[in-house]
Amino acid sequence: MIVKRKAIVRRKTREVDVTVLIDFDKSGAKISTGIPFFDHMLKSFAKYSGIRLEIEAKGDLDVDEHHTIEDVAIAMGSAIKRALGDKRGISRFGDAMVPMDDAIAICAIDLSGRGYFNFDGKIENSGIKFENFVHFFDTLSKNAWMTVYLSVKGFNAHHMMEASFKAFGIAFGKAIRLMDREVRSLKGVLD
Repeated sequence: MIVKRKAIVRRKTREVDVTVLIDFDKSGAKISTGIPFFDHMLKSFAKYSGIRLEIEAKGDLDVDEHHTIEDVAIAMGSAIKRALGDKRGISRFGDAMVPMDDAIAICAIDLSGRGYFNFDGKIENSGIKFENFVHFFDTLSKNAWMTVYLSVKGFNAHHMMEASFKAFGIAFGKAIRLMDREVRSLKGVLD
């Protein structure tokens, strides 16, 4: 029996209306959040993870970018969690080191069932605020129930953020790769 590793999540609040479709066994991206730089980063994640990602978000950008970025992370994390199902057969772990000109990002992921984000680095505001960059990954990690370690160094803020999303994408693609029929845990479950 082939299990579809796909999910659609809609999150609607007074501040944001976001729909996320994620499919681990197809590729491509269609992203529209109203924040062009954020769209670019999410497309980069989809490309380097090798998954299909569609996001349509309409938020209160007249206030600022925070609510839109946060709600995209919540919906995307929930979609990842649903698409993973019982995680049977996935590699579980993934890592990547991505240089981009002056910047370098290192990412490691464990699809452990425990949401935790550890970040090491400092980035000046670029296409999105640094605090929202970190908040995105933290919120995503908690809602997807995955442990993510991300470290970045460099000079150019755009390069640092983009290298981070690429490293995250590559590591995520490795972690969701199908290996066998077993759950890769001595406990027998990943939750």
